[in-house]
Amino acid sequence: MNNSPTIAIIGGGFCGAATLIQLVRQSELPLNIILINKGNPVSKGLAYSSFNERHVLNVPAGKMSIFPEEPDHFVNWIRSKKEYHAFADDELPDTYLPRVIYGKYLEEVFTDTINNLPGHISVNLIDDEAVDVSLSDSGNYVILKEGAEISADKIVVAIGNFLPDNPNIRDNSFYKSKKYFQNPWSRNAVEGLKNNDSVLIIGTGLTMVDNVLSLIDSGFKGKIYSVSTNGYFPLSHKKRKPYTDILQELHPPYEISKLYSLFRKHIKIVLSKGITGEAVVDAVRPKTQEIWLSLSLDDKIRFMSHIRHLWGVARHRLPKNIFLQMQDLISKGRLEIIGGRLQEIKEISDHIYVVLKEKKSQQLRELIVSRVINCTGPKTDISRIDQPLLAALYKKGLIVPDEMKLGINALPNGTIIHGDNTLSSKLFTIGSLLKGILWESTAVPELRHQAKSLAGELLSQLHSNKNANA
Repeated sequence: MNNSPTIAIIGGGFCGAATLIQLVRQSELPLNIILINKGNPVSKGLAYSSFNERHVLNVPAGKMSIFPEEPDHFVNWIRSKKEYHAFADDELPDTYLPRVIYGKYLEEVFTDTINNLPGHISVNLIDDEAVDVSLSDSGNYVILKEGAEISADKIVVAIGNFLPDNPNIRDNSFYKSKKYFQNPWSRNAVEGLKNNDSVLIIGTGLTMVDNVLSLIDSGFKGKIYSVSTNGYFPLSHKKRKPYTDILQELHPPYEISKLYSLFRKHIKIVLSKGITGEAVVDAVRPKTQEIWLSLSLDDKIRFMSHIRHLWGVARHRLPKNIFLQMQDLISKGRLEIIGGRLQEIKEISDHIYVVLKEKKSQQLRELIVSRVINCTGPKTDISRIDQPLLAALYKKGLIVPDEMKLGINALPNGTIIHGDNTLSSKLFTIGSLLKGILWESTAVPELRHQAKSLAGELLSQLHSNKNANA
């Protein structure tokens, strides 16, 4: 196996693990695979290593198979487990299961893959952090934090999401406070509060909901404020018949103004039929990547400026039971959703003084809280992300931001485009780092297809190289 080609995958979350599994499934020739991962558990990553069993998937079980070629794989796995018998009814495909359970599923699929490798494939798992990459005609290397260098023919950057950016306020020194939690996925963010405390969550999306659930489960009985620019709150998933009429009129060339008019037209139609407008978003989702890829830069900017938040509300929804719990907290005054912009946050004695400008009234409002949790979503501009590997690759010009600064500039298939605008034959990416290229690049239904496609592309290139050198 020493003379076999080697693929190094940096990152062991869903994307890295799924790519490795697909390489094992697809490769008919000898292959070495090296998975470099530090921190979060291999296969589960941050997303599915939740400490709270009430954190549920936002995609129903029937769409969560890791294998696009076996759509019922996850559902069948659930039904095969005695401990999950309570979920194994006719409603299972439409059920939003705890993320902890999905993490166990990924872990088992990954472990089974490693324990039953074909004889022509080897896998080496390295518990270390990749901090740099060296590419040259004489060889390609991944440099590890502990000093080792890993040789590889192809390198996949599959690192996941990053910490949220700190919102702009008058004095950024507050962000050094121990009462500020930039990492909303940490257990520490929701523990150690007193019942008469109050909490400010920056952001009103799905991560905010996770934090509210964790605060309540930890026994917290104080007030929770949640603020975002528009104060939009996630909608609820609803069972409905598929609506596809819009697809008959949806065809290229795509322009944002025409798309907006088309959406408004069909939302009026569904509302007249007693169907909520999210049905139109669901109908278009399979074509979202195609539409995004064809939009002009100006149209993408207009979307991000004027439509993105509304799209996010309709696109990223809550399971009904979670939605009802949030509404109950709001009705009881335990949770308040505020639309507005933060002006000032500073620590005074044992409290935090917050000033925000409310969107509707344009009036300043003051809050006194005990903790601030940042749930604004991962930072995306790689030129500003303080992460050793991305910083090193960016400094060398091996990666540059995409035109929207939502990730890495690359082809839709994951081939990275270097700073000199040349296509890399050695460096690839997948997942959230492709958001600027594909827009929809965060959920399992699209990520599993990316993993399968990328594995096929890598193996095809290795096969072509072997034939060329024969």
